[in-house]
Amino acid sequence: MPKTINLFLIVLFFTLYASLTSNAQSLIALVDRTNMSGTTSAEGQGITLSGLSRGAGIIFTSGGDYNSKGWTISNPSLSNAKANNDYLQFSIQVNAGSLLDLNEMKIRMDRSGTGPNNVQIEYSTNAFSSVGTSIFSLSGLSKSGSIRTIDLSSITTLNASSTITFRIFAWGATSSSGTFDIEGFSNSYTASGWTPTISDPGVAIEGCTTPQNPTNITNTSISNNSTTISWTNTSCFNNIVIIGGLSTITTAPSSSIDPSSWSSNTDWNNKVSVSSQLSGGAANEYVLYVGNGSSATITNLPTSGNLHYKLFNNLTSWSSGGTGSTPLPVEFIDFDAEYFDDHVLLTWSTASEFNNQYFEIQKSIFGKEFIPIAEVSGNGTTNEIQHYHYKDNEVSPSAFYRLKQVDYDGTYAYSNIIRTVNKGDLVSFKQNNNEIIISLDKFVPSEVLLMNSSGREILQDEFYDSYSINKSFMASGIYVLVVQCNDQIHHYRFVK
Repeated sequence: MPKTINLFLIVLFFTLYASLTSNAQSLIALVDRTNMSGTTSAEGQGITLSGLSRGAGIIFTSGGDYNSKGWTISNPSLSNAKANNDYLQFSIQVNAGSLLDLNEMKIRMDRSGTGPNNVQIEYSTNAFSSVGTSIFSLSGLSKSGSIRTIDLSSITTLNASSTITFRIFAWGATSSSGTFDIEGFSNSYTASGWTPTISDPGVAIEGCTTPQNPTNITNTSISNNSTTISWTNTSCFNNIVIIGGLSTITTAPSSSIDPSSWSSNTDWNNKVSVSSQLSGGAANEYVLYVGNGSSATITNLPTSGNLHYKLFNNLTSWSSGGTGSTPLPVEFIDFDAEYFDDHVLLTWSTASEFNNQYFEIQKSIFGKEFIPIAEVSGNGTTNEIQHYHYKDNEVSPSAFYRLKQVDYDGTYAYSNIIRTVNKGDLVSFKQNNNEIIISLDKFVPSEVLLMNSSGREILQDEFYDSYSINKSFMASGIYVLVVQCNDQIHHYRFVK
């Protein structure tokens, strides 16, 4: 069965319908086949049907079904059938506020021994004022009734007030009294949204007349303030609009609103408000996605609260909206380090966590390459403030620390970087407009390294008690001095 097709028409036998009730498409109409000289009855949801009628070239005959006789017997051909108005017909008009998205048609046809044995079904959206389009042809129609499936996936979607007309042309009769008819299915029917009253129809229609909500709406764990929202498109009307916000979504556009040309942005930093595109829309709700895909990744989300979202299915008419929400990622309140003689105490707190498995504590002497030194378990998912600490017993005169927060699915994010410095360092740094001066409290063999903000080495040298660097040769920018003495590393950051 086609997944995203602009028009689906199905005349449906009950057993087939029962097997498809789990799909978005459902039984939406029935056409009776009561044997009478006039037009038969029909009913549907979101559509108005005219039941079976006969072309001027054929007439009613007695019998149990929609029997018709008077088929032209001379020069049997499709063109002759059209010229002589030898057809059965029914029409569908789309009601206000609805669309028509049809799938396939099933119809049960038979004939008498001398009735026409060739059939072609055509459709027209202008009442056959121009040539119709063929959707089904059959040569050698049997005398016993059989159900035929008609694929209408090539027909475009019909909007409100549109009408589509189907004609069943037949030819090849060998007697003017030969009959062709539409038989009944003799089954009861169940439909979503309306209650059928025709119990033995000759035509049944499956499809959609109003958009259906997307299903299986889920989102992945958030990494680096982003989440991927996924869904399953319905079998009809799969133009998706995602409205998002940090509180329950209230947007509920009327059927007259067409959002297919709305602007959208999955980057929260560049979000597009609903109010900018919908008069009276909420200013704190945003159009995150417009398209016909099955997922969207929302990036640069805030670091606290819940992301609420509603997925609408639209095509100048809206579904009621499938809802969802997801907690936003670990929110750090603080991350600090305190230097002691024999250890460094790291402390941090979180305001909320989502799928937080553990924190990996990473350390760097120079602030460039970080190595993991320990792990501290997280608290999974929580909206309560959590406090953590770790004692690093490997003391360095200066060091850099950061936290790698890891989710249960392996996704991760980093905290900010903090630095510790031993206040009792042997090394002191001073600077003026012209130079940087390094002084040692003791006469100790030492090395000095000067790097720019890109980590490129500008200068490397040795000294014993003091050292000065002339700033005149340096370009404007950020620099880091690294001094090693007595197996200790000291840092000094300055701006020229």
